Amino acid sequence: MAKIGVVRHRVEDFPAWRKKFDDRMEIRKSNGWSGHELYYDEGKKEAYVVHTVHDDKLAMAKEHMEKFKAMGKRTEMKPSGNPDHSIVPRGEKIEAVNY
Repeated sequence: MAKIGVVRHRVEDFPAWRKKFDDRMEIRKSNGWSGHELYYDEGKKEAYVVHTVHDDKLAMAKEHMEKFKAMGKRTEMKPSGNPDHSIVPRGEKIEAVNY
């Protein structure tokens, strides 16, 4: 399994954002994601999601990320294939989940 990217979200209302995030679990699975680590920095009002994929789904996940980047979304995501990211998760670690 590889950690593929870190996404930073501006989140004023964490419970409301979290519900939307949780509701998209099946979409993440269908696009090759195999898990995530979720962090929240209350002071900065930012959520950080570290996405993971199984090695056999890496190409699919990268394609999914590029699609969102092309739409002007998820600009913080950069396929790296390793845990050395330009954005470091900050805040309290909320969970680590494997799908």
